[in-house]
Amino acid sequence: MEKHYHSIVAIPALNPPDTLISYVEELLRRGIPQVVVVNDGSAPEYGGLFQKLREQPGCTVLDHPKNRGKGCALKTAYQYVMGREDWAGYNGVITADADGQHGAADVCAVSQVLDRVADQIVLGVRNLRAENVPTRSKLGNRVTSYIFHLLYGARLEDTQTGLRGIPRGLLEWNAAVKGERFEYEMNVLISAVRDGIPFYSVPIETIYFDNNAGTHLTNIRDPWRIFLILLSGLGRYTGMAAFSAVVDVASFYVCYRFLFASLPLALCYLWSVVISRGLSSLLNYTLNRRYVFGGGRLHWRTALRYYCLWAGQMAASYGLLMGMSQILPRVPAVINKALIDMILAVGSYQIQLRWVFRHEEG
Repeated sequence: MEKHYHSIVAIPALNPPDTLISYVEELLRRGIPQVVVVNDGSAPEYGGLFQKLREQPGCTVLDHPKNRGKGCALKTAYQYVMGREDWAGYNGVITADADGQHGAADVCAVSQVLDRVADQIVLGVRNLRAENVPTRSKLGNRVTSYIFHLLYGARLEDTQTGLRGIPRGLLEWNAAVKGERFEYEMNVLISAVRDGIPFYSVPIETIYFDNNAGTHLTNIRDPWRIFLILLSGLGRYTGMAAFSAVVDVASFYVCYRFLFASLPLALCYLWSVVISRGLSSLLNYTLNRRYVFGGGRLHWRTALRYYCLWAGQMAASYGLLMGMSQILPRVPAVINKALIDMILAVGSYQIQLRWVFRHEEG
């Protein structure tokens, strides 16, 4: 008995193989109701292939006159789907690659999950330890998965999968994520973690043709761009921390050189650290909540946890500063404090990521 699914499949295509025609035919034959293929600036000789796709009932072909990148192609498909009022009853969009790496059965499996999941991004997860996985792909996925977990706290076995299920309610959100080319898919994962959107993993078949020779991912430029995007969270945190540190150190200097200079050294340092930390913490908490960890609106739990961490850091900063003043009495206190706070900031990132700003209901 033929099954009927409720998902639209979107396929970005740049100079696709002839097998794309039979792939679309199989998806439609299995019960996928609509397939949207985005011709992302393919060469003129591929015009016949796209014409055959247009002639298939249930297949829509959208054209980019020039190549704009995979991210743009996916966004074009999302916008088209959202603009079709007669498609409002479908549960969402499944993205698949044009080279046939995503089996039709796996696409259908993701569609079935979308029937049950309305607020999660569904990821088709490959077994990247399989023997048929090219070494480059295997190593790249392992490295990116490790860094992603380290920097964003979410453990994803396959960060580079192109088979994804996007619930209808998240289409507009996905279309708004920045990125035009291959880095777009990594941006989606990072943005989802920041916005508290969970993932649902579905095991899929691991298919590679001719050592993944059909990929349009360049050898250097696109992986480098993806790597930079992957590190963007750490860079953003570093920038916010540096800005807050400038405020912290500057206010500390004013306090210990002028406001409390007449007090005994211990009290001078104590009040200077408390006031400078208090001012910089208000700034840092706001910046991290809004721009780094995706805390969203102000929440008493994140504020309470942040200031527990703040109190611990302040005590550590004060204790280490007193110790450094004894060990290195000739080094200015401002220099000692800056070095101490840089070291404390490394541990603070992981604590804020995994405890302070972790997403909670309510």
